[in-house]
This record gives sequence, structure tokens and C-alpha cells, in this order.
Amino acid sequence: MRRTAFALTALAAVSTAAGARAEYRSVADLAADVRPAFVDIYTRGLAKAEPNSGMPKGKTTLIQDEVGSGFIVDGAGLIVTNRHVVDGAYSIFVTLSTGEHVPAKLVGKALTFDIALLKIDVGRPLPTVKFGDSASLRVGQAVVAIGNPLGFSSSVSAGVISAFHRQAGLSAYDDLIQTDATINQGNSGGPLFDMDGAVIGVNQAIYTRNKGGSIGIGFSIPINDVRFLVDNVLQYGSPRFGWLGVTGQSLTAQMARAAGVPVDKGVILSAITENGPAARARLEVGDILVRLGDRAIEGTSSLNRAVARASGQTLAMELYRDGQKIVLPVSIGEWPKEIWASKMETAPRLNDYADFGVKFVDTSAGPTVKSIVERSVAWTAGLREGDVVKRVGSTAVKTAGEMGGVIDEMFNRRKKTSALLLVSGSGGDRWVDIAIAE
Repeated sequence: MRRTAFALTALAAVSTAAGARAEYRSVADLAADVRPAFVDIYTRGLAKAEPNSGMPKGKTTLIQDEVGSGFIVDGAGLIVTNRHVVDGAYSIFVTLSTGEHVPAKLVGKALTFDIALLKIDVGRPLPTVKFGDSASLRVGQAVVAIGNPLGFSSSVSAGVISAFHRQAGLSAYDDLIQTDATINQGNSGGPLFDMDGAVIGVNQAIYTRNKGGSIGIGFSIPINDVRFLVDNVLQYGSPRFGWLGVTGQSLTAQMARAAGVPVDKGVILSAITENGPAARARLEVGDILVRLGDRAIEGTSSLNRAVARASGQTLAMELYRDGQKIVLPVSIGEWPKEIWASKMETAPRLNDYADFGVKFVDTSAGPTVKSIVERSVAWTAGLREGDVVKRVGSTAVKTAGEMGGVIDEMFNRRKKTSALLLVSGSGGDRWVDIAIAE
């Protein structure tokens, strides 16, 4: 989970496990039925030295381990989570309800929307969630969240829907569900269920003070938005977002009075892309957009979401121009820029000890750790200052040069990506598994 003023919580499937019956009478019964489709997510990526952190800048490779949550939406192993859970990761693993810890591949992540899709293969059909309808929810309705807060797997909390149409500044498409169900770091990407056992949201963020934990204000992405993206990916291989080609801002009551229009919600246009769909439809700067097809436009977020779902469609655009209401047909285009990334980060190739974040000195005992950088590859593997490396695999080493030669041979000739070091330290001898190229 990354935190800002709003802290991210680190917050067309066939149903075979979750929510197969009418409304549950207890959270316990619901949780028992839907848990099999929930997964814990563990990622590893490269971290940057933060200002004034005492960490060296430049060459040292720093490791960032993160936890998150997700849920299975297709029996072949397709998993939904938040984009920010997997951003920057070069290694992703998920833990199933069975306890299996399996590698996951990135199917893709939306660059304009905080959703990512992962894929796992365990050689058998997997239980999946049932999709609910986030458009039919009511304030006060009971909900249940399942997540991996702070690494505490499959944690269940309950609450109610507090409000709708919240914006947390996380995306231009924000139209979030607010809930008081307890969610914390590690809940990101996890499901929010209604009492029918259907997923109605993807937990994304919390509002917190002083980088603390939950204070009962959490936010979830409506599942209808997520399902649109999932269905697109299953059908086309990547999402197809609509594009209008305008820049605007949410209408305020003061703007409405000044413009002389009888509405106080909408989007007033400030720029129109040349030769874009809006220009071809003869929209003009100053137009106040209030409806696209059957969707009311209450602000920039609702306009973005309505347009995103309408790629290739021709819809009626209701607007006010010079105080008069008019309707124009608008043919929605397809987003012209990259909106879907399917390439994971490249794992580091560790070329020398500076990359590992460790310095060795030759002593009579052997290559000895002189200094080590916290959160570096070597530190994450378990090496500590004063440790002496005695063997690399089955090969005894007496100097740092010998150790480096064995590791290089393992990587270049035997294509190994990690090495087992027999290390002697204050607690006795132990084996350390250190990545040489993950």
C-alpha cells in the first residue's frame, strides 16, 4: 500500500464457489463460501533510496516486498487486483486458500484505471467469485471485505456502504463506493461482497491521518466498472476504452448561474482535440454536457466513465449551448494512446557486490561482510555485517574473488538465478539463498 492524503491500502466469470445462494444470514457462512476464490498476493520489485533515509543513492539495488489481495474471476486462473499492487514488480506470487504458493503472470494493467489482471496455472479449474451489480446498491447495505492486511491472510471484516460517488484523486475515473468495513495495508485489490456473496467492489484505498490505519473510511471501485474491463480483456485481449477528445471541468452551481443554465451538474468544455470525435460531432468550447446516451453526466469522472464504455458507439449527447438545450449525435472513438501494459519489470542482473548492497573484506576466516545496506538484495536474503561466507553451493571459498568467480560461473554457464551460501555468523552456520538474477 502506498499512502498519500488518501492512502492506498497495502488497500463474464462462471461461478463455481462463491455466492451461489440467496442472502446469507451470517458473515461466517458467507466467508466460508467465498474464501476459496480469494488470493493473497506477494510482489517483489526494485525500490529507490528515499531522501534523508540514509540509504545510498545510485548503484545499490534495493528490494521492495509488498503484499496485496485479489480474487479469481475465471476458472482458468484469471485474477483481479489493483494496478498499484503490482506496479514496479518483477516477481509476483499468489497464495490460494489451499495454501498453494504459485507464481503469477501479469496479463495486463490499465494505465488510466487502478485495475490489473494476473494469471496462474495450477492444472485444474479454480473456484471463482460471482459478480454482483454495483448499480443496484443502497447506502446502509451490509458488506463484507476479505483481504491480506499487513500480511494477515484471508482476514474478514464487515460493515456497511456509507456513500457513493466518492473521489479520492487516484484516477480520472474515480466513482468510488465508501464503506466502513475495516481495510488496511494489504487489502488493496481484495473483494467487497454483498450479503448475497457477490462481489460488488474492489477495495482500493483508505482515508487516514498521519499515515495510520483504518478509521472507518474506505473506498472500493464499483464492480460494474471492473467487469467492463475484464469482459473486454477476455473478448479482445486488452480493454477498449472510448475516447471523446475533450478537456473540461465539473460544473459548479456558480458556473451554472453564470452560464444561465437550469442544471448544476455536468461538464463544461474548455478545449476540444482537433479532428477528434467531439470536433467531428461539432461540440464547442463552452458547451455544458449533461447526458451521454442513457447516462447522466454529473462531472468529469462520470463523463470519463460513460465515454470509456462506449467505444465504437454513436450516442445522443445532451448539452447546453448559450443557455439552450440541444442534442447532437456523437460517435465515440477508441482511445488513441496506450492504456494497457502487459510487460512486467525486468529483474535485476547483479553484476558486482555493489549491486547486492554489500561490501566484503578478506579475513583469515574467509570473505567477511564489512558493511551491508538495509533492504538491499543481500540484506533481504539474510546476510548481516560480520557474516563469513564459507561455501557457495558445494564449492568452498576462501576469498571474495573466489566467491565472485563461482557465482559468475553459476549464472553464465549453469543459468542459475540464485545461489546458496553457507554463512557463519553470530548464531552459528546457516544457509542463505541469495538472488543473482531473479
